Amino acid sequence: MSDIVYHLNAQDEILSVNEEWLLFAGANEGELLFPPEVVGRRLWDFIDDLETRHIYQLLHERVRTRGEPVRLSLRCDAPERRRLLELSISPASDQGLTYCVTPVSQEDRDPVALLDPHRPHSASFVTMCGWCKRVAVPPRGWLEVEEAMAALSFFSEPPLPQLTHGICDVCSQGLLQALTIEPVHAVMGRLLVHGS
Repeated sequence: MSDIVYHLNAQDEILSVNEEWLLFAGANEGELLFPPEVVGRRLWDFIDDLETRHIYQLLHERVRTRGEPVRLSLRCDAPERRRLLELSISPASDQGLTYCVTPVSQEDRDPVALLDPHRPHSASFVTMCGWCKRVAVPPRGWLEVEEAMAALSFFSEPPLPQLTHGICDVCSQGLLQALTIEPVHAVMGRLLVHGS
């Protein structure tokens, strides 16, 4: 995988995406993310969680105000692999922004049914952190998806719950703290776990 690059205007509308965006969307069954479906729409149409959206808005404000890029590490997992990525948000002309997503590492794993969009899902929900991909398991906290499935006994009561996205306390605090540090380069804790 090469760098995925996309550009936003001053209103945070997606102006363009590169060829790698299209290849990544196609390889990950993301037909709803093909250019005709995303170009011209606001980035906020694709971020449902209010706290995550707020953090991105703070990042946008910082990049536009200071004229400096921010760099963040995050996970983008598929059912059969973990991916660690670096996200860079840089200033562009006319208060626009350029997003660049660079692959850092990838680890294959046994397929995780909870992440499979083709599996039937129930009406119930579990929350996954949009940054580190851990799942909320009250009162145990946020666990890797395999641990969460075992702790919540998902296999004993099919179908599996649906995923909703939020942000865990560790990632939220790390991102908010990174916004106050010069320059912003946040590496979220516990991003890639080997041997799971």
